[in-house]
Amino acid sequence: MADSPSRLSLPDVRAAVRRVQTQGERLVGRLRRDTEALIGRSRREAVSELLSTARRVQADVRDRAERVLHDLETRRAQISATLEKQVSGIVETVGRRLNFASRVDVQDLQKRLAGLEQRVASLAKGRNVPTRDEVADLRKRVAELADRLVAERDESG
Repeated sequence: MADSPSRLSLPDVRAAVRRVQTQGERLVGRLRRDTEALIGRSRREAVSELLSTARRVQADVRDRAERVLHDLETRRAQISATLEKQVSGIVETVGRRLNFASRVDVQDLQKRLAGLEQRVASLAKGRNVPTRDEVADLRKRVAELADRLVAERDESG
């Protein structure tokens, strides 16, 4: 499988460490040569130039560290986004296989139930109060509607 740009691979890290090591060795070599050259000059000039070199090295190290941190943060964000997308897909697949009701299905059932509750309330307010048999029949019809909805969803899913 080809490495994606969001993946931080071990060879990339090793290459980055080698580059840092090489640059560090170059800096140490340059400091050594500068120090040897400075020994021949007066001490004041030597100390001044050594401090100047140290400040340049410090600024260079700071700049490189900031770039590395920025690169790592960018890669972290890419990895995070990729992981989030993959987990979302897995959750959706598992939900479909376990036959969970979708948000739309639940909302539809809530609307139907609210409508039935309104009908029952309006019937209870009228003079015509349903008998126990009528209430049992209504409950039976509600259960049938719920079973039919589940069956329709199973057939479409």
